[in-house]
Order: sequence, then C-alpha cells, then structure tokens
Amino acid sequence: MITKHRILIVDDHPITQSGLRLLFSKFDRYEVVEALDRGATASAFIKSQPVDIVILDLNMPDVRGVNILAEIVGSHDMTVIILTGESQFREIDYALKLGARGAVSKADPPDEIIAACDAALAGEVYLSPEIGRGLSRLAESPVALSSRQMAILHYLAQGESNKEISYRLSIAQPTVSFHIAELRRKLDVSNNRKIGARVTARFVF
Repeated sequence: MITKHRILIVDDHPITQSGLRLLFSKFDRYEVVEALDRGATASAFIKSQPVDIVILDLNMPDVRGVNILAEIVGSHDMTVIILTGESQFREIDYALKLGARGAVSKADPPDEIIAACDAALAGEVYLSPEIGRGLSRLAESPVALSSRQMAILHYLAQGESNKEISYRLSIAQPTVSFHIAELRRKLDVSNNRKIGARVTARFVF
C-alpha cells in the first residue's frame, strides 16, 4: 500500500490552489487535504488533523507569510515549502533561516514543486534554480541560528514578551529564556530591545 503524504496549501489565489490540486493528483504518494486562503487559520488546521507538508505563499492578504511560517515551524516542527510569485529574495532567505525546507517560484515548472516536496521528505532543503540564483547574490549572515532561535528572534523583533512567545510556539517560558540568553550571546547584545534592532539589521530586508 502506498503511503500518502498529506499536503496543506496556504495560498489565497484560486488558480494556484486549483493548479496545485491538479498537480498533486497525478502522484499517488501525495494527497491535498485542504487549501486555505487565509494564513491565520493554518496553525489551527494543523492542530486539528495530520499534515505532512505545507505549501505556503509568503504574500498572504491577512498575515505576513513569515509570521505564519514562524508559528507553524516553531510550534509544530512542520515541513514547509515556500511557493512565491515574488522575487523578494531577502524574505525568502529569512524564511529559510526560520526553517522552511524549500523554496520554489510560481514561475518555475510544476515539477519543481514535486522535487521540493520529495527532497523535504528526504530531510533535504530544496531550492529551485531560479530561487537559488537569486539567493546566491545575497551576502551570508555571519551568525548561525537554529530555526527555533530564529522563530524566537522573529517575535522579539516584533516586541513580543517571553510569555507571548511561549504561547505562540507552545514551549515553556524557561525554554524561551534559555534561547534568548543564547541569542544575546551569539548576537553580542545585552537586552531584548537590542536583539530586536539587531535582527532588523542582520536578517530582515
């Protein structure tokens, strides 16, 4: 019996949703369980039923795509593939640092999406050639952080408290405090406000 990997699409364009449903229907190993046109509902859906891969558009109408990514990767350790029509490579780079397992442009051939999903399930990070070329022109950050640390950093930059971050990522407050201490050490800053300023300078476009 073939194991079907359950796909959740988070994209507000009906044509993209329809195209992805048709694409995945051609492969017995994949099954689209839902297509959401609002990012705010993604985390609740993932909590309600099993999902193996999320296909996420960074340009959602209600919530910034990287906010959705930070929450579902940080709290659910979810496999996420970025599918974007934008050429905002700094935001794509930021998404990969947050823990996305691949990035594909909507201008790429459809088989790039399947290749990204296959690679992610094999534990690899996949970049389509177009995305790879765009990212190669960006300077590398000198600081290496885990996806959990990046998620915490993301929320600190938005001014959220340790308690709020703990709730968003479904982790204990002492764990948040431990990671923040590590962030201060790695970024060489003395307080959370300076961490927020540093993330804007180093990681965000």
